[in-house]
Amino acid sequence: MSPSAPPFHLWIAADDSTTVVALAPLKISRAPLRYEWGSITDLRAVPVLQRPPNVAGVIVLATLTLIGAWALFLSGMPPLAVFVLAVLVLGLGSAAMMSEAAPPQVVAPERAAFPALHLTLHTKEERREFLGLVGLAERAGRALPAVAKVIEPAEGGRLIAQALWEAANVLSRRQQLRPRVVRQQQLAPNAPPSSPAAQALAEQRNKAWALWEETEAELARIQTALELAAIAAENVADDPSALITVRETYRELAELYGERI
Repeated sequence: MSPSAPPFHLWIAADDSTTVVALAPLKISRAPLRYEWGSITDLRAVPVLQRPPNVAGVIVLATLTLIGAWALFLSGMPPLAVFVLAVLVLGLGSAAMMSEAAPPQVVAPERAAFPALHLTLHTKEERREFLGLVGLAERAGRALPAVAKVIEPAEGGRLIAQALWEAANVLSRRQQLRPRVVRQQQLAPNAPPSSPAAQALAEQRNKAWALWEETEAELARIQTALELAAIAAENVADDPSALITVRETYRELAELYGERI
């Protein structure tokens, strides 16, 4: 059975340079911060504290190695064997003390088998925007018990997760489009504006910009729906009429996912 089969569950994992969004389990190479709510598992890498080189430890190790080597020499061990053993101990020990821990990284065990179920965001702009949407989604998810009269919490959690999956799809497309838009905006044609080359370049710019505007509109729609889902649910205690807004908002979230599939 494919990991994307029901029930719908979204995995998010972020390290210092990459955010992976998937419909299959994700991991982080070192123990992460883990948040689970609704139909979402959110993993965040814990930054590794960089320790200064342990010079004092190396000095202590060298002293102990020298004492041990001298003791072995006095016990009758051949000088060459003592020397090799001392160098080996000192080299391995110094390397262990001076080495820095590798930074934690996202691990996607099933990406090779199910590449279509994994989306990777690596540009700063797309990562920042997606994690901002995750914050809105979490607010909406935490407030679901308060609006159980109009949306069953499990169903609401699934719709929120699907909206984030849609957002990751849109941001992945925008990420691929970004270099093209930037490059074409920087190109300055040497030919007159009326020349075929200049007209072709203008046409390519217009096409790229139209695709960019399309992704911006889709993202704005998702962000508005998630923000409204959070605010309306949080306001229900003071304004019972907000339940109507909640119902309409989750209908919008359902349409966001349904339009693509």
